[in-house]
Amino acid sequence: MRQNRLVSELAARAEQIGAHLVGYALDATVIKFDTEGRQSAVDFLLEWPNGRRGALEVTLVTQPESAAWQGMATKEHWRWPASSGWEFRLAGPNMPYHRTRRGVLSAVALCDEWSADSPAALSREVLHRNPEVVWLTEVGDLRRTSGKAGVVLLPEVHAEFIEASPDFTSVLEGWLQLPHVPRHVEKVRSAVAVAERHLFLVPVDEVLPGRFFTDDFPAPTRSPEGFGGVDAIWVWSNYWHRYLTCRGGTWRWLDFPPKAATQQPD
Repeated sequence: MRQNRLVSELAARAEQIGAHLVGYALDATVIKFDTEGRQSAVDFLLEWPNGRRGALEVTLVTQPESAAWQGMATKEHWRWPASSGWEFRLAGPNMPYHRTRRGVLSAVALCDEWSADSPAALSREVLHRNPEVVWLTEVGDLRRTSGKAGVVLLPEVHAEFIEASPDFTSVLEGWLQLPHVPRHVEKVRSAVAVAERHLFLVPVDEVLPGRFFTDDFPAPTRSPEGFGGVDAIWVWSNYWHRYLTCRGGTWRWLDFPPKAATQQPD
């Protein structure tokens, strides 16, 4: 139950971000619609002064097995408490969150005690007395950093050759293979009594090739297939300082709203 609640909180944050960015870009009033037990309802309605209405559906894009621990990580702002600076990079898409957290903090304490920069630098004797630290090396890589105190939690890295990596439109089309994404596409596609249908996607790091972790890439040149019936696709990821939209078959980057523009969904 706790894991489900944390995943819900992560999804709720994505909804707030999507509603704010789309509402600002379209100069529309955003109204929460998926309430009061409405079945298969889109997340938000968009309204304009001329009476025109639109539908907005927002969804996280994540691997099913990692949704639970990512909700817990978000609750702690992807940082665990420690008196020195560290990074913990996952080796795969999943982990037992609480056991891993305990193991990382134990390893940090041991490394600080023995002036080691990683568990691999600890002596065999120390590792023999602390099997959880040995187990931890199978889950991810813990390394000391010069950053501020705390352990920064990082998802696995997808090794790739930049030349061979897919274009962003292909990546987006690949998300349709995840079990939950087509459901959200169909939900917004089926919205009634609206003139526009908008889908806002919030991909987490694990579903993005490394070249797309940040927004340092040009807007795609090809519109995606598989999203027929959706008038606009919007995409934002955690390390991006702007967001993408594809409307009328054309992609473009949009700047964040100024801080003074703090419209929230009604």
